[in-house]
Amino acid sequence: MSLFLAQQSLPFTIALIVMLVLTVLEGASLLVGGSGLSEMLDNVIDFDMDADAGIHGHGGLLGWLHFGRVPVLMLLILFLTSFGIAGLLIQMLANSIVGNFLPSWLASIGAFFASVPAVRAGGFMLEKILPKDESSAISLDALVGRAGIIVIGTARMGAAAQARVRDEHGRSHYVMVEPDNENSVFETGTEILLVKRLGAKYQAIRNPHAGLMQP
Repeated sequence: MSLFLAQQSLPFTIALIVMLVLTVLEGASLLVGGSGLSEMLDNVIDFDMDADAGIHGHGGLLGWLHFGRVPVLMLLILFLTSFGIAGLLIQMLANSIVGNFLPSWLASIGAFFASVPAVRAGGFMLEKILPKDESSAISLDALVGRAGIIVIGTARMGAAAQARVRDEHGRSHYVMVEPDNENSVFETGTEILLVKRLGAKYQAIRNPHAGLMQP
């Protein structure tokens, strides 16, 4: 127990605690609402990676770690787990050899470099076993033309709010939305229609067929 509670081991203990909390939240969100934390995170973080990016830019590095092909939450849980376990193992080994724990910053460097290939290996395995269907591989551009509803905040031009949009398969996506003109304001509960994608957010108009949201 002293290994987990030692000050030099706190970064690793905290990483494992955060991993457990995220896992519980994901399970709870799926049970309660049907749309998991993982799906929300994937839609808030827009990686929009180019398959032909090669090793240039962030696409190559993130692609090497399987971002865009494995849910972000799963990769985060993999990182926290491997970072926490590697750090504790480093401290255990150091204590058995020199009789004391390493400074947390030094052990964290070693744990980080050990966790990166672990995330890549875990992501590779997850990519092979996770189901691949059309609903999970939908392009973000395919949401243009879909109806949704503002769920968090008030959307103004230059100030986006979060909206829930359903794709053609009936799956919910959480996206950031702003009006397509400065005279429109969308409050929480407003039904909208996505008309244009601008990077990680969308422009929208009021749904001209309110009450008839797809699907």
